[in-house]
Amino acid sequence: MKPETVRIRIFALALVALVALSGCGKKTRPVPPDTVMPAPISDLSYQLDEKGVTLNWSYPRATVQGDRLPYRIEKFELLRAVIPVKDYCADCPIPFGPSIEIRAESSDKGKVFYEETLLRPNHRYVYRVRSKAGWFVSSDDSNTVSVVWDTPLLAPLNFTVEESDKAITLRWQAPAGLLDGTPVSDPIRYQVFRSTDGGETFTEMPGGLSEGLTFTDKGLRNGKAYVYKVRAMRLHAETMAAGMTSEPLSATPRDLTPPAPPQKVHAVASGTGVKILWETVAEPDLAGFRIYRRAAKSATPEPIGQVDGAGLSFEDAKPPKERGLWYYSVTAFDQARPANESTYSMEATYEVAE
Repeated sequence: MKPETVRIRIFALALVALVALSGCGKKTRPVPPDTVMPAPISDLSYQLDEKGVTLNWSYPRATVQGDRLPYRIEKFELLRAVIPVKDYCADCPIPFGPSIEIRAESSDKGKVFYEETLLRPNHRYVYRVRSKAGWFVSSDDSNTVSVVWDTPLLAPLNFTVEESDKAITLRWQAPAGLLDGTPVSDPIRYQVFRSTDGGETFTEMPGGLSEGLTFTDKGLRNGKAYVYKVRAMRLHAETMAAGMTSEPLSATPRDLTPPAPPQKVHAVASGTGVKILWETVAEPDLAGFRIYRRAAKSATPEPIGQVDGAGLSFEDAKPPKERGLWYYSVTAFDQARPANESTYSMEATYEVAE
């Protein structure tokens, strides 16, 4: 080898060494890969409805060491296996197919959702998910979710709502069978949903699934509209399979408790008629009073006037002229719509002598 060639090679090696040593101008300790890897997702869960399955999990925020992630998760890889129920083996390796890439977008609540429809009846679906940031940064697999999909139940029959004071009672009957007409032998439970915004959004009622065919929602606000729907669920192959949902029904709880009747009713002659007086009623939602009159030979009082608010007297400007005894009574009514009216008060007697 010529001396000139040797000198050129030595110079090149020295230059490479110099560049490697200089770097960015500052040396740092090597970072173990595990300290920056995202922690595996641990809360993968699902929700079944008549359309299919919706998976959800929390958006990753920390590394496997518990530190805050120094980068943004770019995507998720969903692992999915589809196995006929008759071929499923709990102890066998899971035959996952090609992964499904999901763009990393989190909701306002830090949750990621993925919906899958057009599922095959009598098939088990097994899922896992992992997060990725770039080509080489990937978390370990999440927890495993396994669900069985089958033909959905029909909706519950004869769904009705009954309004009462600060409560609404729902009633329904069991569905006739599956969507394809097949009878059902599996245990059936029911899921109740309520909307407080006119049916725009529904949330499941607390307390879990119901075995019965009635549900009473208590502690409601009178005069406010609530919308309900019910879904049938069946326990099939160790999975709660969702069925069709009933048509939503709206109901408004209302005050059904009438006020107490007025006390100490009197009827006295005045220069212009007959004046009826009574004592007030201690009711927070009192709206007024109604005055009634009946003849001695009549069993039913007839209304002759109304006093709104807290007034405690009424003048019968057209008193009876027929001789004999006449009877006046007063009721109280509240602010409910329609109003609740008390029973009649004790009657006050007025006699027409001539």
